Amino acid sequence: MNLATKLTLTRVVAIPFFMLAFFYKAPGASLENDWGKAIATLIFILAAITDYYDGYLARRYQQVTTFGRFMDPIADKLLVSTALIAMVEYREITHTAAWVAIIIIAREFAVTGLRLICAERGQVIEASGAGKLKTATQLTAIITTLCFLSIRIFFLSYSHQIWLGQLMQFYAVTIQVLMIIAAITTVYSGYDYFKANWHFLD
Repeated sequence: MNLATKLTLTRVVAIPFFMLAFFYKAPGASLENDWGKAIATLIFILAAITDYYDGYLARRYQQVTTFGRFMDPIADKLLVSTALIAMVEYREITHTAAWVAIIIIAREFAVTGLRLICAERGQVIEASGAGKLKTATQLTAIITTLCFLSIRIFFLSYSHQIWLGQLMQFYAVTIQVLMIIAAITTVYSGYDYFKANWHFLD
């Protein structure tokens, strides 16, 4: 197993640690001193960074493998889906709508199914430009939400009420706009993949 593949698998390994930290306090509990969610934010960011470096290392050192090309998007989907489901569970503080998570996760199932069919026919679907854009917008939306939440926890914990008030002025609307953008690019990328590979289904 090469280094690039190990980095890919670290995203899968990070998922239970993200969940333990994020669910440290139950929905509706006070955010004051809820540092578990701040730790979960750090775990997610570090895991997301590996998405860039595993691909870079695989290309740089010519370690591209069929397993790596197949596992990389699976690891991404698991990480993103876990974060979205967790944020929907805490939607009162994350402002993440269930319909956004449903659209994104449904698309991931559909494209994964397409990849499996293509793999049976000896064809590995490479990440497209639309797919990379989708990943970028999803990670931007999730990381922004988690960072905003961590900053909110910090302001609450240290009684920075003025700064907290300023944050809350754009807190919800920023998250909602980014989630809508992520949903739109997700739908478009799904369409792009099926359009380019429909001949494997027809």
